[in-house]
Amino acid sequence: MSIYSRKRPRRVQVIAHRGGRSYAPENTLAAFRQAIQMRVDGLEFDVQMTKDGTLVVMHDDTVDRTTNGTGRVADLTLDAIRRLDAGQGEKVPTLQEVLDLAKSNGANIFPEIKSARLYPGIEAKLLAALEGADYLDHTIIQSFDAGSLNTLHQLNPQARLCALSGLWQFAVKGPAGDAKYVGPMAEMAVLDPCLIRQAHDDGRQVIVWFAALQNPLLIRFVEFFGVDGIIVDDPVLVRQTLR
Repeated sequence: MSIYSRKRPRRVQVIAHRGGRSYAPENTLAAFRQAIQMRVDGLEFDVQMTKDGTLVVMHDDTVDRTTNGTGRVADLTLDAIRRLDAGQGEKVPTLQEVLDLAKSNGANIFPEIKSARLYPGIEAKLLAALEGADYLDHTIIQSFDAGSLNTLHQLNPQARLCALSGLWQFAVKGPAGDAKYVGPMAEMAVLDPCLIRQAHDDGRQVIVWFAALQNPLLIRFVEFFGVDGIIVDDPVLVRQTLR
């Protein structure tokens, strides 16, 4: 049963964080191809926008950490970003390239809108790409930004949304954008496992993500308390643990 169904899945879904960055440079086509070969349940990645309005897949606001270049994504053209090395000869992919790869393999995707304040109109651009590819039914759009989630819901109430939350955040009821999925930090779910039940009682699914403490004990812990999905750097570790 898919994580996208209305009923809770019978097993925990394993979602490759930034394509499963334990095995390939993060947020690259190489990482996504490898994750697909691992038969993960979904591909998680981050979306930013170039100076000339192209959606690209990158976690940080700048290219400094993950490429051999420097500068803010918002200040660089697509051509400039495409000339950079994102690791092992990989290029920074566009959203469309990742979308095409996912669609050709039937892979579910979890795009996260990053730094929405820097990119006016990014929500409409993302929805347009997903709608143009007829891929909304295979997508859960994530964001920490309440305004971004509300905008997405207003633009398309049918879009599946996940409200992310981080350190010391335990509230999961009434998320922005009427999100049907909530994404608390796994470490917070360990400290307060009641938030998983609260979300389920509210009719929402719970997809946790690990900030730093990804290990078999904590994976077992959140599984025991009923999470619906886990976003992880190392899908193999999670699969071995859940067996």
